[in-house]
Amino acid sequence: MMLHRVLLMCGVASVGAFSPPPVLRSVARVRTPRACWKLPQPAATSPEGGGDQAEMSDRNPLKRDVGKPLRTQSEGDGTLTIPKEAAVVGTPQKKEEKSYDIETILKELQAIQNTGPKKYVILGTRHGSFMHSQIIELLSYALVLTGNHIFTSGSPGTNAAAIRGALRAERPELLTVILPQSLSRQPAESQELLAQVEDVQETPMNDNLSLDAASRICNSLLLSRAESLIAFAFHESSTVIEATKEAKSLDMVVTVLYLD
Repeated sequence: MMLHRVLLMCGVASVGAFSPPPVLRSVARVRTPRACWKLPQPAATSPEGGGDQAEMSDRNPLKRDVGKPLRTQSEGDGTLTIPKEAAVVGTPQKKEEKSYDIETILKELQAIQNTGPKKYVILGTRHGSFMHSQIIELLSYALVLTGNHIFTSGSPGTNAAAIRGALRAERPELLTVILPQSLSRQPAESQELLAQVEDVQETPMNDNLSLDAASRICNSLLLSRAESLIAFAFHESSTVIEATKEAKSLDMVVTVLYLD
């Protein structure tokens, strides 16, 4: 009773009406907003759709315009420009053949005279016109007259013209004729001309060979005696052309005059 009275004095109607305030135990959930990832938006393109292609071509070095500077690791500004047109280098490994006429031969004779005496081999075809024989005879005459030594063979045609020109210079010590075989195996007209030559060297050991084989051996012997070769040939003169190739392999000065 005493407790009831005390409670009434405190303003509480009854013990059952008294209850402690409820305790809030619920915890509020804090939600973190998810990250929003933004995808790259396509670049604005023209109505023709050329924007994307232009951007991709800038990224691809293989599709850049020719002439556009490329970044390199070189010194200076670090750029390299590709030329729009291919460089023309020609054919450096191909040696051009010269065309010879009377004036060219006379100029070379003057140049030969200025270089001093040398040893020359004159070889050529058996067949040629009268004008060709005159040119060869004039060349041989000029060479001997300026103190050069002439080596040749005894066959008709080019070699006979070289012998006649050297004899005209009246310096027999500057003319040497090497025969492919014995003197007795040479034509009659060649034997008559060779009778005027002081230095005639025979090769009787080649008498059992064909004239073509003996001539090739004789040409090699002539090339071993001189420094330069002057050859007169047609494009089908296989023996003479072979001698020019051999002379080039020996680092000789070779001049070839084609008659066709």
